[in-house]
Amino acid sequence: MLEYLPNEVLLEILHRLPVKSLIQFRKFITLPKPSVTGLFPCYLALGFDSRNNDYKVVRIAHQLVKIRSEGAKPPLVEVYSVTEGSWRITSGGDSYPAKITISNWPHQAASLNGAVYFPANDWGEAQSSVVLSFDLGDEVFRVISLPNGKFKLNARIVTSVFKGLLSLICYEHQLMGEYYMCSVKSCSVWVMKESGDVDSWTKQFNIDLDMQYWKVLGFWKNDHILGQKIQLDASMLFSYDPESQQVNNLGFYGSSWYSYSYADNYVENLVLLDKPNDAVSKRKVSTKRKCR
Repeated sequence: MLEYLPNEVLLEILHRLPVKSLIQFRKFITLPKPSVTGLFPCYLALGFDSRNNDYKVVRIAHQLVKIRSEGAKPPLVEVYSVTEGSWRITSGGDSYPAKITISNWPHQAASLNGAVYFPANDWGEAQSSVVLSFDLGDEVFRVISLPNGKFKLNARIVTSVFKGLLSLICYEHQLMGEYYMCSVKSCSVWVMKESGDVDSWTKQFNIDLDMQYWKVLGFWKNDHILGQKIQLDASMLFSYDPESQQVNNLGFYGSSWYSYSYADNYVENLVLLDKPNDAVSKRKVSTKRKCR
């Protein structure tokens, strides 16, 4: 019965349900095996394509390790669409800029306003760290420059979202270890005030903590920082208030110092993830015809 109802009717029904009923609708999907497999350096990102009202997973698989060299093959770029329910190789790989490598530290990307953002390095004339973006709508890569002269090659940068703006978490004076442990004196947070305007990069604040090994995982809505303190026998999650500079132990502990922690922002939605196949597209077409 529900399969024959238009999406507009389903959404109207869900909007009228109490919150306790809505939180029971927790769906997940298992992605099929990608078409490009093998021993390739791969990078993943998840984001929302607002142009097509679709959630997408992007997978970038480099065909050669020496991608800094002239004439290196562009990576194979696959996109998984929740609406389509399958992987497909996109021509977006042709727009991948030459001599750009995605940072191996850390393996994560920020998602904002229909695009995903990777920390990267430009091994060409610029010889500096950059941000590599992938637009989920037109599926094209673009390079975003960082504040001039502030970040050299292989700067330890993490892309994130702060107050709805693209942000950078930039670690300073750190020593990398075997398991990506960082001996940090401080780190700085930068934001791009105007989307796409590289001149609008602005330093927000510094984070100075009396800890040897720690990292920033993300930002709370109240602008507090979620961080992880890393110790030899365990790790600990904490929050940090940049205004008062107070650290609060959240009481969550990891089993060992090399355990990997990741945090990201999320938005509640009513996407029917239990139907990641042609039925979704067919239902949309059928609905449009009925509206005529």
